[in-house]
Parts: sequence; structure tokens; C-alpha cells
Amino acid sequence: DTGCGKSTQVPQFIVEDWVSRGEGGAVNILMTQPRRISAIGVAERISAEMDCPCGDLAGFSIRLESKKSARTKVLVCTTGVVLRRLENDRSLRGV
Repeated sequence: DTGCGKSTQVPQFIVEDWVSRGEGGAVNILMTQPRRISAIGVAERISAEMDCPCGDLAGFSIRLESKKSARTKVLVCTTGVVLRRLENDRSLRGV
């Protein structure tokens, strides 16, 4: 179903569940979006819904640009960025 919140709300539910169990520090979600503009838009929407600036708890990483921090729990990337990460680290440590 288009527009029902799969990309924006599901990651928040996962983060909230881990936080409620006292394991919020361990959660690290990597999401993919096919286009640069959609990766930025989804990250900005998640940030707004989590009431924090983009790059804090939710951020994005696209070719030549990223907005993330050590506190980032939900990182939205283009598929190309994820493929490059896999080339360097097949186990995606930290995700």
C-alpha cells in the first residue's frame, strides 16, 4: 500500500522497541532507497517524526553527501552506497 508508512514508521517502531528493552545503544538500521532524492526525503521525514534534526537519530548517505552522526540509529542509503560498503566489508559490521 503506497503511503502507509512502511519506510518511515517501521524503522521507528524497531528503534522504540529496542529502547524500551534498554538496548537502544545497540540498534543500527540500514535502509535502502533507489534514488538520492528519496533517500534524503525518507531520512528527513523519519527525523521529523522522531522530533530531531536530520543527521541525529536518523540520517542519510548518498553519493558525495551524507548527514549522519555517532548517534544515528536509522541510516537511509542509496543502493549504490550499500553496494560500495559491501565491497569493503562483506559482513557490514556495525549494522
